Amino acid sequence: MNAPLVSWLLCTNRADRLLWRAMDSCLCQTLTDFELLLVANGAEAEFVASQVRARYGEDNRVRVLTSDVHLLNFNLSLGVREARGRYLARMDADDVSVPGRLAAQVTFMEQHPEVVVLGSAYELIDANDRVLGRVDLPCSDAHIRRRMFSGNPFCHPSVMMRRAAIAAAGAYIGGRNAEDYDLWCRLATTPGHRFANLADPLLRYNVDPTGPARLSREAYANVIACQVRTFLVTARWSWLLGALLTVGKLLLKTRRK
Repeated sequence: MNAPLVSWLLCTNRADRLLWRAMDSCLCQTLTDFELLLVANGAEAEFVASQVRARYGEDNRVRVLTSDVHLLNFNLSLGVREARGRYLARMDADDVSVPGRLAAQVTFMEQHPEVVVLGSAYELIDANDRVLGRVDLPCSDAHIRRRMFSGNPFCHPSVMMRRAAIAAAGAYIGGRNAEDYDLWCRLATTPGHRFANLADPLLRYNVDPTGPARLSREAYANVIACQVRTFLVTARWSWLLGALLTVGKLLLKTRRK
């Protein structure tokens, strides 16, 4: 088979209604040259894979991998290695992509070969598809880089990436709940790489206020580590100031465990 233009990259440790909602939104795109690569992981990986195959087994666009390692960065890197597309489109197991997402992102990436990561604005939804709000993000490379000093300038499940560039950077090797920010920091120090966000909301992001990344001191600690490392590599004081700001967020926003 010819390699697809795009590989969706989705990791999950459960098979439920939200996963079916997410996968259906990936499969119902106006651009059709893609594969959906799903990495079922954790203790129930084989069961999850069997449920996915039972539901989508006749759709040859769906590929299922299994991993008994329940760490997102490990499974994302596994997906990067196994993906066949020129572009990687990230997706989470409880979000929804709008039908024109791939078409819009591929068009932009084809027109801007210097861009290695392209995200978008996004809407906030709940498990019942109710829209709760909208989040706009900086669009230009310069504005995105400035945002990186103080926080994440991308909604991770909204991004499309050039697979070759991500693989060359070592893929996802950062800490838990900060693997995407770690990757952006490493890409930002590579000459010639550019970032962008589209102003149109191409993703509907499922809001879970109790999600582990939102309450995790470890997540903030990993962000601080990325910022300090990037300061040491670049000698730009903005990274160190960003690290101090993140320390404040860790102390004020997270629960002590």
